[in-house]
Amino acid sequence: ATESEAGDMDLSGLPETAVDSEDDDDEEDIERASDPLMSRDIVRDCLEKDPIDRTDDDIEQLLEFMHQLPAFANMTMSVRRELCAVMVFAVVERAGTIVLNDGEELDSWSVILNGSVEVTYPDGRTEILCMGNSFGVSPTMEKEYMKGVMRTKVDDCQFVCIAQQDYCRILNQVEKNMQKVEEEGEIVMVKEHRELDRTGTRKGHIVIKGTAERLTMHLVEEHSVVDPTFIEDFLLTYRTFLSSPMEVGKKLLEWFNDPSLRDKVTRVVLLWVNNHFNDFEGDPAMTRFLEEFENNLEREKMGGHLRLLNIACAAKAKRRLITLTKPSREAPLPFILLGGSEKGFGIFVDSVDFGSKATEAGLKRGDQILEVNGQNFENIQLSKAMEILRNNTHLSITVKTNLFVFKELLTRLSEEKRNGAPHLPKIGDIKKASRYSIPDLAVDVEQVIGLEKVNKKSKANTVGGRNKLKKILDKTRISILPQKPYNDIGIGQSQDDSIVGLRQTKHIPPALPVSGTLSSSNPDLLQSHHRILDFNTTPDLPDQVLRVFKADQQSRYIMISKDTTAKEVVIQAIREFALTATPDAYSLCEVSVTPEGVIKQRRLPDQLSKLADRIQLSGR
Repeated sequence: ATESEAGDMDLSGLPETAVDSEDDDDEEDIERASDPLMSRDIVRDCLEKDPIDRTDDDIEQLLEFMHQLPAFANMTMSVRRELCAVMVFAVVERAGTIVLNDGEELDSWSVILNGSVEVTYPDGRTEILCMGNSFGVSPTMEKEYMKGVMRTKVDDCQFVCIAQQDYCRILNQVEKNMQKVEEEGEIVMVKEHRELDRTGTRKGHIVIKGTAERLTMHLVEEHSVVDPTFIEDFLLTYRTFLSSPMEVGKKLLEWFNDPSLRDKVTRVVLLWVNNHFNDFEGDPAMTRFLEEFENNLEREKMGGHLRLLNIACAAKAKRRLITLTKPSREAPLPFILLGGSEKGFGIFVDSVDFGSKATEAGLKRGDQILEVNGQNFENIQLSKAMEILRNNTHLSITVKTNLFVFKELLTRLSEEKRNGAPHLPKIGDIKKASRYSIPDLAVDVEQVIGLEKVNKKSKANTVGGRNKLKKILDKTRISILPQKPYNDIGIGQSQDDSIVGLRQTKHIPPALPVSGTLSSSNPDLLQSHHRILDFNTTPDLPDQVLRVFKADQQSRYIMISKDTTAKEVVIQAIREFALTATPDAYSLCEVSVTPEGVIKQRRLPDQLSKLADRIQLSGR
């Protein structure tokens, strides 16, 4: 704190906080509570009471204020509490007033709360004491005398004084309240006896210091009623005295094997994941620890704890952006992926090359890839995902830790390996999957429905065409989803929110030309450009509208979902504008105007999705 020459209170040692908030009564209350001036008033009210009349709340207010002052910094909480209970408030109104004369007997220990004093020693030396500094007796009952003359430097100097007898008793009592834990003749932990209230009901020992090993061990020991947050405190502060969190992780895995400690270890891990999930997210070793711990819970059939852990992991995981650059398209990827929509899962990282740029960037096992270069990866086939990753040298990858689903994927894969058969997704597995395409059968919808005419301008995916199509479907009673979870026609999955799927009927000719190069994630590239939608399944309906312009400023409205890709919009637009060209002849572009009036045009990548969210206010 700096000394203040003005007559006002010296607030330089206190945190600055905005105090003028007139917007709202609630805000004013919050400001008042955090306003130093206001808190000084509350503290002064508490100090002006006779010590006998101070309540526990008063003492808490004083503690909150006093612990900021250097004089109280090295004291334990219980000592500060005891001193706050007996301290007396004193004010010296005028600057230049003599507080203590040279040789005067000292009868108290005092701390400056406001203002400053100057001590002039007999040899002419001077010393200035400011807010938070202390002077007076040491913790002994022997007589002590003032050396030098003490004068106030400013008006309204405020002090708290503790009588010598109280000061001596409280500081010496601390030694009696200490409990030292020794191992092989060395002190490894120090605890202090504390009473949290005056009734004596809440009392016990609280850990105040210890060796790193002993503090770690205390995680799974009984904690007293006065030390209920030891685990939380340890998990917050261990990083200041341990070089790696795995020092704690290894111990916890070791202790888990002891049935008597198992529940305590699990509680520590749950608190750790809940309070500091970034300890796991940024550290591959800690991710492995979490996997191993989950396996242990599974092995011991602790299903309830496992569910809690998975819920905490899912809730705390944050989306992370990882940027990687490959020297060339041919360069191998520094990680291995698993999953894909064909398995009913997202795309997951199985392993990352040790020491690679991907490891340095924070990519790790168990990460789910959500997006790559703006393209949605939440519902994409593994082969398609690998193709996108291989074909780009600059990769901007959005990931999120999702160990729970990753473990499900590993279980599924091991079952497949054991049973020797690939997993075919059931309807239940694919409730999250957006659309089913029929990669192997280029079936014209007109043949299936057997209608008089559904010409090439069929508006299956536009506002006008929906009601017509719904009536047609109601009339013909064609099932949208296969009757069985899967059948001979083979179900793939792709990135669109509408659902396609046809029951094999007698209308299908026995032999149809099948192209071997068609993409199952783009069913619109099949010979048929018509879709059948299930209008009874509302979440799977397109729920957004794009207005697409041609160069001659004609426009059409096209219904899409968040997972519809730019390529799919092009196919629909060609149909809506009744163009005869192939989709490859056109691309979707965004035209925007900068604040300076410059018109810019950029081509959108074919696989870009979430189109309605991406368009700028100044763009088309």
